[in-house]
Amino acid sequence: MKTFITFFLVLISLFFLHACKNEKESELPPATTSGKNIIAGYLDGKLFVSRREGLLTIDPSVTYDSSTPVFTLSGRDQLVPDGVIVGFTLKENLQTGKSQITSSSKNSAVLIVRESSGVLVSHTADSGYIEFTRFDPVERVYSGLFEVTFKGSLGQIIHFKEGRFDLKAF
Repeated sequence: MKTFITFFLVLISLFFLHACKNEKESELPPATTSGKNIIAGYLDGKLFVSRREGLLTIDPSVTYDSSTPVFTLSGRDQLVPDGVIVGFTLKENLQTGKSQITSSSKNSAVLIVRESSGVLVSHTADSGYIEFTRFDPVERVYSGLFEVTFKGSLGQIIHFKEGRFDLKAF
């Protein structure tokens, strides 16, 4: 009987731990500036999270080449494996503050979505912004906020709202 009670208590504990984890996975992570290695936001109202979980993972990623200068960041949605990838390339206004992303600017963004047919479809930024809240090439920490409207080749519109990133380059 004691073994059964112990087993039952362990089972209940695992259930509550799993429930707490699922609840956390459905919330938008806070905007931070300490290199937490995360990209998150709402993609047409659905939570998007790309989080680096250890040294062996490279997603999400960030690079900054001061000689060019070019800044890139990208991430794959962990909540929809093999489904959604977002990426940004910035060549203008690489400092704290807001930079416009439009189809005619040097700054660009792309969104790749796997449709129900299994085909990967690319969408480019039509309008939006990315705002650095921390741009620190010495510590290699890049943090900020973004909102972008993406447009597909057939005119499909996808909104990425309340976007945030907090990444530390390798």
